[in-house]
Amino acid sequence: MDFFDSQENARRRTKWLIFYFALAVAGIIAAIHIGFCILTGERFDNLGLLGITSGGVIAAVLIGSLVKLAELSKGGRVVAEMLGGIPVNPGTGNPTERRLLNVVEEMAIASGVPVPSVYILDDPAINAFAAGFSTSDAAIGVTHGCIDLLTRDELQGVIAHEFSHILNGDMRLNIRLIGILHGILFLALIGGVLVRMAALSRPRSRSGKNEGSLLAILIAAGAILSIVGWIGVFFSKLIKAAVSRQREFLADASAVQFTRNQRGIAGALAKIESHSSRLTSPRAQEASHMFFGNALKTAWFGLFATHPPIPVRIAAINPHLDLKTLAEPVPPPLPSQSSYKNNSPAPGDIHLAAAASLLGSLPSAAVSASHELQSATLLAYALLLSDDSLIQQHQLEILRVGHAITNDLSERHTSLSSLSSSQKIALLELSIPTLRDLSKEQYGSFRQNIQSLIAADGEINLFEYTLQKLLIRHLDSSFVNPKPTRVRHRTITPLLPDLNFLLSAIANADATQDNDSLDAAFAAGAHALGSNAKGFPLARIPQVDLLEFDKCLTRLCSASPSVKKSILECCKAVVVHDGEVNDTQFEFLRAAADTLDCPMPPHLPNT
Repeated sequence: MDFFDSQENARRRTKWLIFYFALAVAGIIAAIHIGFCILTGERFDNLGLLGITSGGVIAAVLIGSLVKLAELSKGGRVVAEMLGGIPVNPGTGNPTERRLLNVVEEMAIASGVPVPSVYILDDPAINAFAAGFSTSDAAIGVTHGCIDLLTRDELQGVIAHEFSHILNGDMRLNIRLIGILHGILFLALIGGVLVRMAALSRPRSRSGKNEGSLLAILIAAGAILSIVGWIGVFFSKLIKAAVSRQREFLADASAVQFTRNQRGIAGALAKIESHSSRLTSPRAQEASHMFFGNALKTAWFGLFATHPPIPVRIAAINPHLDLKTLAEPVPPPLPSQSSYKNNSPAPGDIHLAAAASLLGSLPSAAVSASHELQSATLLAYALLLSDDSLIQQHQLEILRVGHAITNDLSERHTSLSSLSSSQKIALLELSIPTLRDLSKEQYGSFRQNIQSLIAADGEINLFEYTLQKLLIRHLDSSFVNPKPTRVRHRTITPLLPDLNFLLSAIANADATQDNDSLDAAFAAGAHALGSNAKGFPLARIPQVDLLEFDKCLTRLCSASPSVKKSILECCKAVVVHDGEVNDTQFEFLRAAADTLDCPMPPHLPNT
């Protein structure tokens, strides 16, 4: 199952979530209506009372849901902090934390998504989660038990499982589920408040019959809402179980497909069976559907379990794996603090191997700089400095920094100038978790400086454009909460002029080819459309302006996932027409894929 199919499935699961939600609300309305009819002696067919009850319940549920969703609107970091997670410093020297970050960074580069923020939960259980609305605001959390008790391969399997949730669109659904279920439970919370208010109140005089009656009504109303709240609890557990279980099988299978290592994730599951995945956090109930393993005590014969039984999950991975031999009593010695995995990958593990190779090829000083806040900002600036000494001097004047930092930036630029585009972009991706720690004011200045450095020479080249898109797109979500793009086009026909422009830009990127070869590459992309190309005369445009290219990408971004899939398949056909991918083509592809919100694996030469 590819990325776009997963996104479509996530949309379909959201529809089922809305259906379950409507059933829960209807059940709550019916129960409250019956309760008040019994309390007041009204007839059950009193439509006026039913209307008032329905309006009150719907209003309370919506308020409860919207308040919780607003609380979680800043993405995965909020969920991680809600669960008691402590952020891992990207520059940490702790061996276990460093190993965890290395695994996360490898997986992020291999899957083509920004490196997520990483949190550790102070809990001895073996568990993990991924949270966020998109790849731009994702956070991964792991327990101390997870990093202390698992081998590197097992930890990699767990992280691959969580990345599958990121790529499959599960994170957004999970956060929405927290908000919606809070709305369902909101009435029970109101009932508890009313009962406590009545218990703390006393009539002012013995003859205060009105006050006594009011207290009785408060107690009765609170009791009804509290009792009815159990309907909300029932439905919330049922919804989480229905939404979560099948996704865990898919995430396990995706993790195996990603790492090509069945024993990694199977060994982690086996250790959960012999150890525990049950969390001590009081907020674990709210997010139990988000975890790698069952975070709560299983009750009701597993009816409300959010995860399948461990033996069943292992058997689904490989029925021949033995549960007892998978679990190792003692983890192996830790590797060196800064090493990425350097053993030979399993056959087919090409993207993960490419990511490890790419990360291992980066200058150690630059990698260290990406993990420290001030150095990460200087790293981004250095990548944008011009090779022309006069333009570079103007850029440094724009930054208004001291002499020492000016020299530092020039030296950094010189040391990074020989890197390929994929290496430079990898450094930026490593910097993103660090740059999320900027204050809002600092980010405003950083964002302005990036734009000013690019505009210093009066023009924008492709690498500058790609860098700017990557940084701003994936950092804005942490500071300004941009509105999500709405789907406006479910067919490619109205977007054919924009696609024509995009394919022309990618075809033109190969400066080593003559016009006939460029036309042939463009034709390969147009051919990939098949019957969808009818109705518009697709032809290569010789000269492409980046500003117009950006406008085209913005319009293409409003396409449905299935249309985006067709767009990127056409782009791929153009690029691989001659069997090679050069730096310029990679930059175009990366800019297009990132804008279309599609993860793109690292640049693989000659593919």
